[in-house]
Amino acid sequence: MDYRELAETVGPRTGATQEWVFRVLREGIISGKLKGGTQLKQDEVSAALTVSHIPVREALRQLEAQGLVTIHPNRGSTVTQLSRSDLEDMMEIRASISYYIARRAIPLMNEEDLNELQAVIEEQKKAQDMFEEERLNYKFHEVLTRRAKNKVADMFIELIHWNADRYLRGALYTDPARRGQSIAEHQAILDACRAGDAEKASSLLHDHIIEARKYIPEDLD
Repeated sequence: MDYRELAETVGPRTGATQEWVFRVLREGIISGKLKGGTQLKQDEVSAALTVSHIPVREALRQLEAQGLVTIHPNRGSTVTQLSRSDLEDMMEIRASISYYIARRAIPLMNEEDLNELQAVIEEQKKAQDMFEEERLNYKFHEVLTRRAKNKVADMFIELIHWNADRYLRGALYTDPARRGQSIAEHQAILDACRAGDAEKASSLLHDHIIEARKYIPEDLD
């Protein structure tokens, strides 16, 4: 892997060196360029990014805390390889958390929030790039639940997003039929919100997330 190419994607080094190295490696992992099981050699990373071993080591520890990297004592570090069971568990947890915070957030939404959700859906219909589609999908979910102002729930959802979508995006965002279904489900959720039915909207959201389990790659253990 060309770590310098990843660094160019992230942009110029700003702030603490450790944080920049963390962002470079995280970008490689969540984009799928650094696949599960890939060995991350400190010497290679530090040489390619022209930094010392210390910020690389600290960045790897930070990534381990987020579940993206596994550090093996005396054997180096690898990009975490998730199993089918891991991904199924993650989607169940995300669905449950999303249901409860949506149930709290939806009654607090105003017309501006609802219009923003509709605008996201319209953007989704026009999106051509897989990563743009993923970004808009995540934005829809974020806008839908943000009125709950639950930072802990938001943190867990974001961690699951980083870990799971690197395996799911290929199936979720490249198949036109699946994309159309997802957008229709978003519209149904929004329609329930407009009707003031928070329970229905939250249940639809839960089922929408659970549905994504069908798209977990078959070749995972």
